[in-house]
Amino acid sequence: MTLQSLRSRKVQRTHRLAVTVSAFAVAVGSIALAPSSSADDAAPLNGGEPAASQPVIIDVPMPTVAAPGREGMNGIVEIRVGRSAPFKVMVDTGSVGLRVFPGAWGTRPAGVQVTSQKITSSTSRGSLKGALGKATMTIGGVSTTRPIGFQYVNSTAPVVRGWAAKRVYGILGIGTGRYQLSNPISALPGEVGTQWSVHLGGEPRTRTPGLGHLILGAEDPTDAVASFQLPPLGPDGYGALLWNDHAAPGCWTFGRTREHCVDTWFDSGFHPVRVKGAVFSRVPTNGAGQVRPGTSVGLADAGSAFTSWEFRAGRTASVNQVRLAKKGRAGINTGNAPYFTYVITYDTVRGLISLSPARR
Repeated sequence: MTLQSLRSRKVQRTHRLAVTVSAFAVAVGSIALAPSSSADDAAPLNGGEPAASQPVIIDVPMPTVAAPGREGMNGIVEIRVGRSAPFKVMVDTGSVGLRVFPGAWGTRPAGVQVTSQKITSSTSRGSLKGALGKATMTIGGVSTTRPIGFQYVNSTAPVVRGWAAKRVYGILGIGTGRYQLSNPISALPGEVGTQWSVHLGGEPRTRTPGLGHLILGAEDPTDAVASFQLPPLGPDGYGALLWNDHAAPGCWTFGRTREHCVDTWFDSGFHPVRVKGAVFSRVPTNGAGQVRPGTSVGLADAGSAFTSWEFRAGRTASVNQVRLAKKGRAGINTGNAPYFTYVITYDTVRGLISLSPARR
């Protein structure tokens, strides 16, 4: 019996989440505590404050909205930078660092420094030019333990204009890799800054908005259908542990072609699945460089006998659109479709990305 024939097509559609604290409750000073599995509060985790004996779990509401243009959907949260008023940013697990767009504030807020140092960042739609800034960031009522570097974008690129038209004024990159900027979540105190989960809401097939969740201090999922061990990159300058989240060991099948295990990148900011590599030259495509609609697609973690994510390729971004370039080094960006089906949990103490069924 082949490995592929052992792949299960059934996953349990339940999801258990421990006591959470809504961002609104935090804002009015009401914080609930989840039972702790450890009384060890001696050592700081990931460069943050010493871990409390009863970790706080914070549920940050994340409305999921249609992206600019005719693409898919993205999750949006509110943050503060320095002493700014709250403003909306798009949550992107595929990049690292905060990028603030013009319109986030009028007069520069107290506690915000913008330097003359130039900085350029990349997006799926091209590069963004700007200046290096520094300030604390607050999300879900919790502030970073130190000022963080961010990019103040001073261009009017299409991606900036598109999001600004929706009153979204930045991108919050919460990837776990090494970059010129840091993931702001890693500067939050204790376990709130070492483990989080992302789930997108709404209906991407019809681009119907819904409510998703960014859970800070998320518990280890007890019903995970897959866990991906990331390669370590060592600590950053503040002791936060970094992991190569562009190299999760994902094993993929397309139609009747044989399985290939390649570097896999979970990306809540990108809409289609993007496949690259000569090893996928036998995967059927149409004339638009997309995997032929109707082709079965499956993903499993390395060594598993079960397929954790399975769908049929189609034409809808954030659902089943799969683009393919049959050349170069093999690698796959999942796009954000799996974030609608699963709760995806990031553990930066152990370097794990886990998928558990979303509660419907």
